[in-house]
Formats: sequence, C-alpha cells, structure tokens
Amino acid sequence: WMGLLFALYMAFAIIAVMNVIAGTFVQYAMERAQHLNEVRKVSQAGRLFRALDRNKQGVITFEELETHLEADAVKDFFRSIDVDVSEAKCLFDMLDSDNSGKIDFNDFLGGCMRLQGPAKAIDLVLVMRELKESMLS
Repeated sequence: WMGLLFALYMAFAIIAVMNVIAGTFVQYAMERAQHLNEVRKVSQAGRLFRALDRNKQGVITFEELETHLEADAVKDFFRSIDVDVSEAKCLFDMLDSDNSGKIDFNDFLGGCMRLQGPAKAIDLVLVMRELKESMLS
C-alpha cells in the first residue's frame, strides 16, 4: 500500500510541476504576443501618419485625415484601435489638445494608443478633456 501511495504522490507532484512550467510558458507567450501587437500598431500608426502628412510638415490637419477616411489603411487602423471611422472628428478634436487644428505624431500616437478599446474609452477621454478645459477657464 505504501508503494501505491508513494507512486500516486509522485504522479501528483510531477503533474503539479509540469502545470506550473506550462503556465509559465503560456504566460510568456501571451505577453510576447501582446507586445508584438502593440509594436505592430505603433508601426501601423507611423505609416498612416506619414501617408496622411502629405506636405511633410510633421503635423496633420483634420482636412488631411478627412480626405483619407475611406482609404483601407485608415479604416484598418481605426478598426485596430476599436474606434469607428465615423468618430474621426471627435478623435481628432480630442488629440488636438491645444486647439491649433493640427496634431503631431507624438500626440497622434499617444492618443490613439490610449484610446484602444470600446467606444466608451473615447467618451471617457472626451469628458476628461472637457473637465480639463473647464478647470483652466
């Protein structure tokens, strides 16, 4: 009986250790995939910004964005950050924090990466911006 109990104990211990090892590998793979997805989105944002910035001034206007809203690259980027293309004006206004009518790459990238997720995130950022503006007034 003792031999059987010891064998069961060893089988349980081995399975537990293998489960921990497998969990570690799965967690690493998921973190790596998330990192690669973020890198892909940053790269995609960079390509899109360069395509939108026709005059190569390092800033884009809403007019430049609006003329490309039907382009597949723009639709794909908006879809990748879970923002509907119809919300482009709202998104642009939120990213244009100084109300200059222009946004640079850092504002574009930072804002778009923060706005990933459902449309509720856009609403939250809009409320935060309005609160900030009201506090400054």
